[in-house]
Amino acid sequence: MTASAAVTLIIKTFIVLSVLLLVGTFLRAKVKLFQNLYLPACVIGGFLGLLLGPKILGLLPVPEDMMAVISSLPGILFTPIIAALPICSAPFDGAAIKKQKVVLIMTVLLCLVGSIQFGTGLFVNAGFSLAGFETYRSFGLELAQGFIGGHGQAGATGGMLQALNQPYWETAQGVVSTTATVGLIGGLVLGIVLLNIAARKGYTTIVKQASDVPLEMRTGYYAKGQKRPGMGEQTTITNSIETLTLHLAVLLLATGAGYVIAGWLNRLNWSLLGALATWIYALFAMYIIWFIIRKCKIEHLFDEKVKNTVTGLLSDYLIVAAITSIPIKVVISYWAPLLTMCVLGLIITPSIVWFFSKRFIGDYWVERSLGPLGCLTGVFITGMLLIKMADPDFKTPAINDYSLAYTLHNFYMIPLVAAIFPFVVSNGAVIGGLGCLVLTVVWFVLLLLLGRNRPAVKQ
Repeated sequence: MTASAAVTLIIKTFIVLSVLLLVGTFLRAKVKLFQNLYLPACVIGGFLGLLLGPKILGLLPVPEDMMAVISSLPGILFTPIIAALPICSAPFDGAAIKKQKVVLIMTVLLCLVGSIQFGTGLFVNAGFSLAGFETYRSFGLELAQGFIGGHGQAGATGGMLQALNQPYWETAQGVVSTTATVGLIGGLVLGIVLLNIAARKGYTTIVKQASDVPLEMRTGYYAKGQKRPGMGEQTTITNSIETLTLHLAVLLLATGAGYVIAGWLNRLNWSLLGALATWIYALFAMYIIWFIIRKCKIEHLFDEKVKNTVTGLLSDYLIVAAITSIPIKVVISYWAPLLTMCVLGLIITPSIVWFFSKRFIGDYWVERSLGPLGCLTGVFITGMLLIKMADPDFKTPAINDYSLAYTLHNFYMIPLVAAIFPFVVSNGAVIGGLGCLVLTVVWFVLLLLLGRNRPAVKQ
């Protein structure tokens, strides 16, 4: 294939994905079911692509080479998305965090449930393998990958397993997309149900029922004449460079550095470091780049809302591509352990979050619990959505506490994800599950120590 043909194929691929996104946006705005479930347009469009595409009905004329591009997009787009994390981050202030005990409790709760999800999936793998069902060596890791990382982790999982020379990488990528979809929908439904229960019992502070949320949150768009929030501050003069272009260029710089580092390590035949996914090195590169930017005192040229706009755009295309490319026939062959894993995840996650939030968090425990609940079944934005349903005008400290706790828990989850795949591939599901059990005990003890002097909520 010539360079021109390759570029044309990529453009045509994005045209198809864009059509799916537009149709998903229209259906979200018009169909009550999608509004009540708060399904993003990218999820709706992805399901349309999966249903109408060559994986199921074959009604959407998508050639094989285009499907190959769509399948590879999640892994490619995830790298700049994860590399964006350090941008606009403030210097670490340990003293300030120590004063916010609730934030530490929420952080530990996120880390605890994340460890439990990894262990649950691995023990499901071990149990079904022992019973004679077909699984593969790292099956089970997809529970936490999909529930916590969302659809973006589909590509990350595929990339890590490819680096480890595991032939089932595409299957695992499809399983992550499946668990991410189940977690997203299940987490939103459970969050709405729990919010209504809490409101009826008088636990909530602001809203009295989930239906009190603004209309635009259901339809997915702002009405004509309605006040609309800005996409961020313009920090550059357009006759020099667009603000969006500046942010995207820095993201791609870190992404390129990640590819260079990964390629260099592979040429050195350093098996351990070479087995790590490219996004890990891109994230490391961005921390260095952001450190340099801060030292040069030009961090004012970057705006967090603009960064989120860029990564949100990439995420929309990533998710619609991840769902469209699910190898549905292969994934269905693992239906029994996959179903068991997802059901356990949807039972264990809200139960633990709800119980310990009520026991240890204290004031605004419902609003503060919805962030971790959404994050542990969907993505960061899911947690924000659930908090906004309980606190539309952000009158409680829930959103700020959740944002800080989420940032802190990434310092645990990102290294864990990087380490657990090669560990499980080398040692198997049972040893991996026991390792997660040890981590669970450590976080559980730490949670008890942090929460021991906090009075239980009396309601």
